[in-house]
Amino acid sequence: MTTTNFIKPSFQQAIVYAGMALLLGSIIGIVVTQFNNPLFLIVGLFGVAAFAITVISTEFGLLFLVFITYTRFSDIVVHYHNAPSIAKSFIALLIVAIFTRWAIFHERPNGWQRPTLLIGAYGLVGLISLLYASNTDKVFSALNDFWKDAIIAIIVVILLQRGVTFRRVIWSLLLAGIFMGTVSVFQFLTKSFTNNYWGFAQSKIMEIVVGTDDYRISGPVGDPNFFAQTMLVLVPLALERMLSERRWLLRILAGWALAVSALTVVFTYSRGGFLAMIVTVILIFLFYPPRLKSLPLFFIIMVGIVLLIPRSYYERIFTLKEAFQSPTVGFRTRDLAIRGRVSENLTAVEMFKDHPFLGVGLNNYSNNYLAYTKKLGISLTAREREAHNLFLEVAAETGVLGLVVFFVLIWVTIKTILSARKKFKLANMNDYFRLTTAFFIGYIGYLSAAIFIHDAYPRYFYLLIGIGLSLHLVADNTITTQQKSP
Repeated sequence: MTTTNFIKPSFQQAIVYAGMALLLGSIIGIVVTQFNNPLFLIVGLFGVAAFAITVISTEFGLLFLVFITYTRFSDIVVHYHNAPSIAKSFIALLIVAIFTRWAIFHERPNGWQRPTLLIGAYGLVGLISLLYASNTDKVFSALNDFWKDAIIAIIVVILLQRGVTFRRVIWSLLLAGIFMGTVSVFQFLTKSFTNNYWGFAQSKIMEIVVGTDDYRISGPVGDPNFFAQTMLVLVPLALERMLSERRWLLRILAGWALAVSALTVVFTYSRGGFLAMIVTVILIFLFYPPRLKSLPLFFIIMVGIVLLIPRSYYERIFTLKEAFQSPTVGFRTRDLAIRGRVSENLTAVEMFKDHPFLGVGLNNYSNNYLAYTKKLGISLTAREREAHNLFLEVAAETGVLGLVVFFVLIWVTIKTILSARKKFKLANMNDYFRLTTAFFIGYIGYLSAAIFIHDAYPRYFYLLIGIGLSLHLVADNTITTQQKSP
């Protein structure tokens, strides 16, 4: 699907636009007269403007969708400001815009079939679990979230089909990172934890090491571990843009994104985030060996980050040695988080052993947790807990069937990213080659962090899946355009 920014409309198209203008004007009038809350009016007008621009340029709609998804903008305004959901309305309007451009400009959506089949297959596995899950309400809840996330992924595939759009999507992610990271880093450095900054800088007092509690930032996500995972993805993207952008303003913005993203991962005190960061840094040095001219800037940023790292962070990281002890010794540690992770992982393994083919049912790990931990004699709390390992969670809940489908989805995404990377390299399109490499590293970093946390915020996962699966068409279309240009 191509994006046309400046189009001279025909008489028929002008009639369609006029009708849309009358419709939107009527909607604005209804909003003004029926709602006294000014926030509702602002959101409504903002949505109308976004829809109008999206019909003219679907690329804008894609970039806006990526930004509000990564910042959880819609969830924040709903839960913290009692405003209507922006995401639901905008996604619906975006779908209408896609079909509108198909009808008016004959821009038929392309490339959505295979991603729909892959993502839909995993949804089908979850749907099957309705037949045997002990808590079908939880299955319905998970499926309700799944289809929303699946639609976002497919929309991304439909709209992301050009190299220039891919670059702008990456910048949309980095701007989201600058926004979230700057607010959270400022909150941590100023110790203004009682201010959640409109809901985009949440924090909570949690155990740092045994006997020491302190604030851990969690951004708009609300959980420090998941926030670290999402910000970790941006580190290689920001570094690559800082090294590759030609304009100094963009390089400065990329450096800003790099600094606040890395500091955010640190200030969450997430040990899983730290281990995933190690994987990410190793991949960065493998794919991007330091260049002499870039070393001073890189050194300055790294020194600045190290100087801002609190001593308590090192103390928390050093507790990881207890996690690598044998399970018997590990349970003797006073670190409740480590004991909890061991308990949750072992429980997931036992669920999988008891239900190897289909699992206990989608989203049904938590309500089976207590029964299994009591049977194993390792129960630490009297409440339901999650698996804290995405892959063990999938195995426990959907068995071999779900695990195979899930890994096929991940593998096809990785294969698509690497294939696009190879195509860009063979075509000597080095900027896109490096950009695709950075996205690959960020995606692997996300999956590495998923070893230590479960799938509580799957929208990030499916957004990255959508971007990854779109890259084969991005590469093909971009290379074809270059070959046709004089």
